[in-house]
This record gives sequence, C-alpha cells and structure tokens, in this order.
Amino acid sequence: MKVHNLMEDIVIKTVNELFENNSQVKPEIADCLHCKMDVVCYVLNRIEPEYIISGRGLIHFEEDYHKKVQLEADIISIASEGIKKITEIQRPYYKITEEDIVKDSPFFFNFPAILGQILNGKSFEPLDNVLVSLFMEGEPVPMIDDTWENPYLVVKSTRGSFSFMPRPVPAVEDNEKRLFSMELRVKKEGFEELNRFFDLTLESEKEVKTSYNIELTYKTEPLYLFPVEDEESE
Repeated sequence: MKVHNLMEDIVIKTVNELFENNSQVKPEIADCLHCKMDVVCYVLNRIEPEYIISGRGLIHFEEDYHKKVQLEADIISIASEGIKKITEIQRPYYKITEEDIVKDSPFFFNFPAILGQILNGKSFEPLDNVLVSLFMEGEPVPMIDDTWENPYLVVKSTRGSFSFMPRPVPAVEDNEKRLFSMELRVKKEGFEELNRFFDLTLESEKEVKTSYNIELTYKTEPLYLFPVEDEESE
C-alpha cells in the first residue's frame, strides 16, 4: 500500500508555473532544480497535507479542491514568498549540475541516503547538539551536494536524527558489485565518543542519481551515547 500526499503534486505544479511567469526571479537561478525544490519544501512545510491511498480518494479530493479557492490562493502566496527568499539567498549549490558528477565515467555506484538516530544510553531520550561524521577508508565521505552536510550537527528539532547522502562513486563497468566499508563518528560534549562501522554492498548503474529517493535508504540501528562518568562519583 502506498500513501501519497496530493499537495506535493499541486505545490510542484504551482511552483513551476510561478518560476516560468515570475519576472522577479533572477534569471541565473530561475531554471535551477535545487532552488525550485527549496521553494516546494518551503510551501509543503507550511500547509496541511492531503493523503490518499486509492483512486477513489483522488476523485473525492478533486471534487473538494475546486471549492478550496482560499487554499489555492494560500499556496500561491506562500510560494511567492518562498521564491523571494530563495532569490535573495542564492546558495553555492544552486550552480551544481549532474554534469559535475558524471564527467568521465559512464557507470556509477549510487549510494542510498543514510539515516539514523542518536539516543541517550541512560534515558533513551533523543540527543541534540551532537556532531556526526561519515567516513570511508579513513576519509570524510563527500556529499552529493552542499544541501547535505558532513559532518552533520544534530539539532533539537530533529529529535536525534541525522542523514547523509554520499556522492556517487565512478565504476568500471555496469552491474559491477563492490563493498563499501563505512564509519560513523559521533561526538557530544560530556558523553563518550562512539564509532559505528557498517558495510554497504552496491551494484553499479548506467544512470547517476542526484536526488533523494525515499525508497533508497539505509537506516542504521539506533546509536546510544553514554555520559562520561564523573570521577568523583565513582
């Protein structure tokens, strides 16, 4: 069973139309996929989702949506606000393209998004202000673009969760299999440092994947950090 948020389709369509018609958007970022998706996320984080699991649900939603004139106006208003903010920011990764990754190799190992959560080993509560780094062969793993951070600082709002999206690695041929040994290094002041190792076996592909896919993820076991014992209390 697949659950789908119909607002994603509506918001993406609206944002694309606004970018095509909005003369206030700077030309140098108007066709950038990253900035469009930033605006899409900006809107989706500010409106209520509408989930369906069947064709019947789609029909009911379509019937109701035509009556929701205010909702459509809200989406346009929020999207326009998001476009204005993104136009002003112009982050470096807006200029990153698939060609920056492809270059000389026709085959690639595409990594899954690596997700995990860090908990207090005593209280089992999520921890924040934790620095998590992803390494491979003793070196920090390059991310697919600058929207993904390595090291990653876990903040309170994410409830101990972290994520990485490694940059694809060139392969020699199609369907080549390779084992990648990964290491997570976790640090937080007042807690014991933690190193967690895991392996990913990947098969090379002709197509390089440059965006997150919810169906292509690797979730680590929960990572538990324990407070450093006070010598006086021992």
